[in-house]
Parts: sequence; structure tokens; C-alpha cells
Amino acid sequence: MTRPSLGWALPAYAVLLYAFLYLPIGVILLFAFDAKAIPGLPLSEFTTAWFAASLGDDRLVGSLLTSLRLASIAALLSTALAMPAAMVLAWRPMRMKSLVLCLVLGPVVLPQLVLGLGLTVLFRVAPDLVGQPAIVLAHTTMTSSYATLMLYSRFLGFRRSYIEAAMNLGANEFVTFREVILPLVAPALVAVLMLAFTDAFGEFVVAWFLAGFTETLPIAIWTSMRQVISPKIYALSALVILVTLTISVSAQIWILGQSRRESEQ
Repeated sequence: MTRPSLGWALPAYAVLLYAFLYLPIGVILLFAFDAKAIPGLPLSEFTTAWFAASLGDDRLVGSLLTSLRLASIAALLSTALAMPAAMVLAWRPMRMKSLVLCLVLGPVVLPQLVLGLGLTVLFRVAPDLVGQPAIVLAHTTMTSSYATLMLYSRFLGFRRSYIEAAMNLGANEFVTFREVILPLVAPALVAVLMLAFTDAFGEFVVAWFLAGFTETLPIAIWTSMRQVISPKIYALSALVILVTLTISVSAQIWILGQSRRESEQ
């Protein structure tokens, strides 16, 4: 007696999983084109007026620009801090390395509510930093943790023979870093930079504790949701989603191309 084939189960599970993950995004994109002042099903008619209205809202655009600026600074700082830390962890002998890695992972596994509360108490000794500086420092602390771990795994698989060959040919440490190490780890750096930027851009809990009078886009959306969600929120969110997906896909294509060239070498 032959057993029934279950080859369809895994594809069906994958379809259901991705549908669950991307259905909220689809709803946002759908409601962004709803002509009603309070979006909902069924849709009355399609319109693009809310996109112009969202871009004309000074508060929303200002919070978006603030989030972009702070997330960019935090992503650059966390990547710059993570790279030398990952190189030391991967290439230098170190006692109790597992303990150090656990400490590096601390800000990631720590609940954001606890981290936000702790940082709020900490910044009481420097109240002038509350607002944008505090948000940048907090996001840098959070994102540099997994940025270090991601780059650490990349440096573990790095071929040290490339460095030795460059040094034997007369290159100093700076030239070796610029001409050998940096190009080979560039795909990992781009991935880390984008992940850090995305996480910092959408982070809400810690930013809410430290914002002061600063209003990031997640904070602006949350304060708007306390009453009635304006269609302008859906429209601006749809624009952010489309731009983010475009950048992510483009970066992924570039990373795959770089990895393919590295494997061919």
C-alpha cells in the first residue's frame, strides 16, 4: 500500500507563511489608494490624492526626514564600530571569547522596554543629550551588537592568505586594509549597513523613551493612531515600503554579484 505523497505540504506552508508576513503590507498599499477619509473595506474608489497630501504635511515629512537622518547616522556609527571589533574577535586570540560574544549580544536580547527605561535613567545625568543625540546613541548601541556578530562571522571565513600576500609584496597595513580587506568584505558591510539603518529607522520603543521633543516617523504614526488613522499615514507608509523594497532588492542583487565574483576568483 502506497503512502499518500505530502510533497505539497512544504510549498503550501511557505505560501501561507509569506502571505501572513506580507498581508499587512498589502493592506497598507491597498488603503493608501482608498478615497474615503477613513479607509476600510469595501473600497469606494481609487485615488492618488493622499500621496500628495502626505508629502504636503509638514509634520509627517519633518518626522520622516528626522528618522532618515538619525537612522543614517546610527547605521554609519554602528558599522564603523562593529568592523574593528569583529576583526579583533575573529583574528586575535582572546580569553573567554564566548563571554565577550554574549556581552556583545546583550543589547539585542535585552527587552527594548527595559533598555529604554535604563537609558532614560542614564541620560538623567546628561539631560542636554535627550532628544536626537540620545536616540542616535541608543540606536547605535542596539545595532552595533548584531552588526559586530554579522561581520564576525564574515571575518571568520576570510582568507588570511590574501593579507599575507599583500604584506609580502610590500603593502603596509593601511594599504592592505584599503585594497584587500575592504573590497572583500564590502558585501557584508552593505548588508550590515542596510540592516542597521532599517532597524534604527523603524525602532519605536527606545526612541519613545528618549525622544523628548523630537518626533520620529514611528512616533508620529503612533500619536496619529491614538485617534483616527489618517489616509496620509497609509500613503506615506506605502511610499516608504516601496522605496525600501527597491533599495533592498537592488542591494541584494549587488551583493550576489559581488559574492559571485569573489567565488570565481
